[in-house]
Amino acid sequence: MLVSALWRLGRFDKPIGIVLILFPCWWGLAYIQGFAIDPKLMLLFALGATVMRAAGCIINDYCDIDIDQKVQRTQNRPLATGEVTLKQALLFFVALCGVGLAVLLQFPPRCWGIGAIATVLFMIYPKAKRFTHYPQIFLGLAFNIGFPMAVALFTANWYHPGVVAAYAAGICWTVAYDTVYAFQDIEDDRHLNIGSTALRFGSQARAILVGLYGMMVLLLCLACYLAHSSLLAYAFFSGAGSLAIYKLKGVNFTDPQACREFFVANQWVGLLIFIGFLLR
Repeated sequence: MLVSALWRLGRFDKPIGIVLILFPCWWGLAYIQGFAIDPKLMLLFALGATVMRAAGCIINDYCDIDIDQKVQRTQNRPLATGEVTLKQALLFFVALCGVGLAVLLQFPPRCWGIGAIATVLFMIYPKAKRFTHYPQIFLGLAFNIGFPMAVALFTANWYHPGVVAAYAAGICWTVAYDTVYAFQDIEDDRHLNIGSTALRFGSQARAILVGLYGMMVLLLCLACYLAHSSLLAYAFFSGAGSLAIYKLKGVNFTDPQACREFFVANQWVGLLIFIGFLLR
């Protein structure tokens, strides 16, 4: 059925991607509001994250249709198999973007520019693997832009050093977990000459990823230090980093299932960080 194929095209059957985009949005709300966080805004960001993640997946599959057909993990995606035509995918993409625009228009005009930047980043990411060894950085820039957007709801000073530090922390987080995810396809990527941090980091990946999670914690702590936060925030950030590093040390990078499980486990890292911001 077309509906089922579109559901899978938008990866609605794999909601972890929504969670990983949504948490930075909620971090931004909590950074400003703490426990007074607005449930309506949380729901708006949840809707926005859901539709824009799906739109991003469609663009990714549209750009990668020739690659997906050659990679075992992705060869059954709806565009690669022909279950969904390019025209149907484009119409679905436009509909999703329409919903995303409706959400964005609920926010102050200063958020609109950030939303436009986010859209451009989501469009660039699928092509990034063709011109850089570090496409995960582009993913990090896109996935975490919800943090400054959430802050911009409340203040024009959304580029405050504390916000920049938290945004950079999110980028470190995304690069780390998506590098592990990329190890699932490392042989296919090598064969197809596609860039990824998994290939770039190689045998040094585990040490580099530990460093990225450590940098994530330091930047989160800096963000809260600049906001004169309580010690509880630092404790939860440290707990998030410790959990990630603990799980990272047990990952077998040659086991696709283990890489996938580590990727999914980062939802708990995001949750601990969210609690830390709530308590700040």
